[in-house]
Amino acid sequence: MLRMPRRLTDLTLWWNITDLRNINLYENVLDNLQPPNCLRNLNIDSYMGARSAIWMNNVNLITKLEKINLTNCMEWETLPPFGQLPFLKTLILDKMPKVKWLESKFNGNDKYRAFPLLEVLHITELEALEDWFEAGVAAEDGCLFPCLIQLELQICPKSKELPSLPSNLKSLDMLYTGWKTLNFCSNSNPILLESLKVTYCPNITSIRLADEIARLAALRDLTIINCPNLISLGRYPEVEANNNCHLMLNFLEISDPSMLLMEPLRSIASLKKLSIMYNDEVVSFPNEAEQWFLNVSSSLSELQFKWLKSLVSLPSTLESLSSLQKLSIGPAVHMLRELPNLPPSLESLSVGGCHPELKERYREDGGSDRHKIAHIPEIYIST
Repeated sequence: MLRMPRRLTDLTLWWNITDLRNINLYENVLDNLQPPNCLRNLNIDSYMGARSAIWMNNVNLITKLEKINLTNCMEWETLPPFGQLPFLKTLILDKMPKVKWLESKFNGNDKYRAFPLLEVLHITELEALEDWFEAGVAAEDGCLFPCLIQLELQICPKSKELPSLPSNLKSLDMLYTGWKTLNFCSNSNPILLESLKVTYCPNITSIRLADEIARLAALRDLTIINCPNLISLGRYPEVEANNNCHLMLNFLEISDPSMLLMEPLRSIASLKKLSIMYNDEVVSFPNEAEQWFLNVSSSLSELQFKWLKSLVSLPSTLESLSSLQKLSIGPAVHMLRELPNLPPSLESLSVGGCHPELKERYREDGGSDRHKIAHIPEIYIST
């Protein structure tokens, strides 16, 4: 066994070998690299063993760990009992395609307080991840990720949703997961969530924002992109519908303009930035969606339309956006040939990746419609 410095606090182990014929050798090497129990930060990159080191399964030997980062460990199947580490604050798991659970029965008790101090959890490209715990293992009620602030879950197509989002969670970023819905805690405490991003999640059908409108006072950034089966953002409780509760969003990013007509987005009035993007089907905005822009006319300062390859017209109501300062159109908006009348408040107009006719009509040296945008101080137009 290799003895490391007794005061070692940070350790990075990196393999530059991808020969899977020597898996036993890799496992033996890691077994014999046991660090002292004062270790705080552990990084393992490109380890080709199928299991963790023996010393990693002894909680007493790694009890002081505060941050763990496992990357490109392609053959690793079962994780050590990280949920039992009392001081662990950050856990990053990236490109570990054979891991099915964060915690397994092999690792310890059938029921325990899981990840008691964990604040940051990033999970990326764990394609086999099915559930948070192996069948037969469960956290005590209300004790799963009790301190979690930031959760990032990306490219985990088999993953199941949490029973409820952790009560202290402030940021949730999901990309291509197996989740079907978002479940908020059932108590009456405020929901601290500030940023929610749900992108390319084909199974998700419901995000119950309207149901919890009175508790979502902290939510400022919302992204919902390419979730084709999403049919509901919840329903206002009767008492809240009468109390005039609204989301106080600063930033909204969506791919489907019809989402603007769903509550609670329909009643939003405080929005500062809106991006509509990644939709190959939308051709124009229905009248109700055009009228929606009047709701945010005094607050919206930045507007983006991009990757909308079939779009032929923008909302005519953009002219009424009295606070709009920046408008970006494109790339990949190949069908838009004409701009609507734009508000006098606009300070910056950027147009790129659009139809050549649009550039011709608005070009600086003699475009037939250049006079319609001449009041804008900063203009950039390219095909």
